[in-house]
Amino acid sequence: MIQFEAIRKIMIEGLSAAIGVRVIEIDGVNKVPPVPFMSYDFSDESGVRGHMAVTLEDNKMVHTGDVTLSVTFQSYAHDRLGAVVLANRARDWLLTSGHRLLKDEVNTVVVTVGESVKNDVQIGTEWERRNAFEIELRTKNVIEEDYTPIESVNVEGVEPIG
Repeated sequence: MIQFEAIRKIMIEGLSAAIGVRVIEIDGVNKVPPVPFMSYDFSDESGVRGHMAVTLEDNKMVHTGDVTLSVTFQSYAHDRLGAVVLANRARDWLLTSGHRLLKDEVNTVVVTVGESVKNDVQIGTEWERRNAFEIELRTKNVIEEDYTPIESVNVEGVEPIG
C-alpha cells in the first residue's frame, strides 16, 4: 500500500510551516481560507514500474515496487506578484528542505518540480490571481501478506531422479 496519508501529512504540514500560509486540498470539504493560501491535489498515480520484489520477513511475504505520484499545487493571492512569489517559495522548499524531509521521514523522493505557470481566473469583475506547478514524487508500494509454505507437492508423470 502506498502511504498517501503519511506523505500528505509530512509534505503539507512542512510546506505550510515553511511558507506561512494554509495549504488545503483542492475540492476538499474544508472552507476556503482567506487569501493568500495554496491548494494541492494528488493528480496521478502510476502503476508499479517493472516487477515487484518479493521478500520473506517475519513469516510475511512482502511485495515492494516503485510508483510515481504527481501532485499539483496552486497559489492564490490578491495580486499577480503575490501569486508568483508564493508559488516560487513553495517550489524552493520542495527542491531543498521539503526534498530532504520527504526522503528522511516517508521514504519518498521529489523527482521533478515543474515550472510555475500563470493560472489567473476572472470571476465576475474580480480576478483570482493564481500560479500553478506540478511535482513528481517516487515512493514505494508495499504489500504484505501472510506466508503460506508449500508442505508437499504431488508430481505425476515425472521420472525419478537417480
